[in-house]
Amino acid sequence: MKQAIISDIHSNLEAFQAVLADMNELGIDEVFCLGDLIGYGPNPKECVDLAMKPETKIKVCIMGNHDYAAVYEPGGFNSVAEQAIYWTREQLERARDSKKEERLDFVSGQLKRAYREGDFLFVHGSPKNPTTEYVFKEDVRDSKMEKLFGLVPHCCFMGHTHVPGVFTCDNSPTTVFPYDFVSPDQLENNRYKIGSEKVMINVGSVGQPRDHDSRACYAVLYDGQLLEFRRVPYDIEKTYQKILQIPDLDNFLGERLKQGR
Repeated sequence: MKQAIISDIHSNLEAFQAVLADMNELGIDEVFCLGDLIGYGPNPKECVDLAMKPETKIKVCIMGNHDYAAVYEPGGFNSVAEQAIYWTREQLERARDSKKEERLDFVSGQLKRAYREGDFLFVHGSPKNPTTEYVFKEDVRDSKMEKLFGLVPHCCFMGHTHVPGVFTCDNSPTTVFPYDFVSPDQLENNRYKIGSEKVMINVGSVGQPRDHDSRACYAVLYDGQLLEFRRVPYDIEKTYQKILQIPDLDNFLGERLKQGR
């Protein structure tokens, strides 16, 4: 069984299409999407349409904070993100094609807050607050990690920070700092073997990576045991030019794509 786990597409159609093409080459059986299909980028309608297609093989789609903000109300957003959300909402609500209602229903009614399958938990933000809480790699020295790991059945997959990696927990008595963060480039062949210890895995971002690598990022789980982080190049310039043509999307949203931040 090959399962793809994607997150934070952020209306970046070119990145989404490139990742789907990579999945097709791998023969992916099913896909878990961890949210933020929309927000920031220039193609919200097209990305939602693509997510809804049966051939995309999305089994479960989680609601991200940008998805929530687009259909309800943005909270805690900076001015650039908030302006992009209001523009995104307008694109969805004022669409004049036959898929308008289906899109709105998908984003507002069909996205899950969290999803559990066996000992695997799928969220956008964290096990404690699935939609909005960030878990940064710097948090491994924070007391909140004990509570977060206490809510993990065995393995929790998440996105939200746009930075891929594995949060590990070592509960042995001699360990001073039990929590650690391992980035994909610290792993052999970008692969991580899921063992008996609890882990939280951030799968990175398809549409707006922030680990200084501009390529789209996602993860593939082989037979529920071996996880591979994959990087996929896409036509960033095309996405960038689209953003420049939309006054309500700040140029910074295009520039950051080139820098992977």
